[in-house]
This record gives sequence, structure tokens and C-alpha cells, in this order.
Amino acid sequence: MKKYFLIALAAISLVSCEEELTTNTPTFEAMNSYTFWRATKIAANFNDGDLVIVGANDTENITLYIEDYELGQEYTLGTSNYNVATYSKVENDTVYRYSTSSSTGKGYIKLEPIENQVPGTISGTFYAEMVPVDATMVLPDREVVNFNKGVFFRIPITYPPVENPEIPENPETPEDPETPQP
Repeated sequence: MKKYFLIALAAISLVSCEEELTTNTPTFEAMNSYTFWRATKIAANFNDGDLVIVGANDTENITLYIEDYELGQEYTLGTSNYNVATYSKVENDTVYRYSTSSSTGKGYIKLEPIENQVPGTISGTFYAEMVPVDATMVLPDREVVNFNKGVFFRIPITYPPVENPEIPENPETPEDPETPQP
């Protein structure tokens, strides 16, 4: 009897672990100072070599920009406007914006190497210490916003739609019964 109980307990624990992994994929999360933060809405977009990864919830948004990205590379934040992290928060109908740009903030975005990526998705880590975009718009008691231990995992990449799809030379158009025929 004891043997069957142990087997059942092991099976339940294995099922529980699998459920936890599938619930957290894809994910975008980090520590906001000392508070755990997780995005409820995530997206990644690839366009002309540039990568944009967004994680958001009802009031906050983190966006990671990488120009001409390569898998397996680490990109430094706060030294240029090419690789940037931004944060925005809506509080009491006011939007507060923070960023790492050419001479403000610091951090990194690191993309996993190709052998660790799942096709059609993007995974990596980040750290971003961001300062206000407008010095007069600062969150109460938050002159700097710090996201550390950031992870984005298996976020589906969307590609922009084709702007000028090929149109057949003689497209068939349905006849409109309301339009008089010649």
C-alpha cells in the first residue's frame, strides 16, 4: 500500500511541475527594485534587422529596442539611442516615462544564442536602470526605475505584413446585384 501511495505522489508531483512550466511560457518578468513584476501582455516584433520586445500589464509597460540584432549578443544600454529600454507607468491619469538613452541610465539586453532559441520566438535576459524622460514628471519617491534579473522567454516574434502584396492581373470580382449591368 505504501508503495502505491509513493508512486501516486511522484506522478502528481511530475504533473504539477509540467503544468507550472507551460503556464509560464512565454513570459516577460523582472524584479522592479525588490518587487517581482510580470507582464500580462507580451509581444516581439522584427523589422529590417531591428527587434522590439514589449512587456506590459494594466498600468506599466517595458519596451526593449535593439538595432540590427544578432542572437547570442549582449547590448549595452545607456550609451546610444540604438539600444534602449523604456518604461512607462500610468498613475492617477498621469503617464510617467523613463528611459536609457545616449547618456542616461544603464544596463544590458542579452539574447540567447541560436541553439537555445525556439524558432519563431525570442528569449534572453535584461537589466535596466532608467531615468525620467522629463525631469518634471517623476514618480513619487522614484527618481530612478530599476528592473533587474529580467527575463523574456519564448516570446513569439511577429513580422510586419507585406505592404504591397502582388495582385493578380485579372482578379475575379463578384458581381454586385445592386449595380446595373451594361
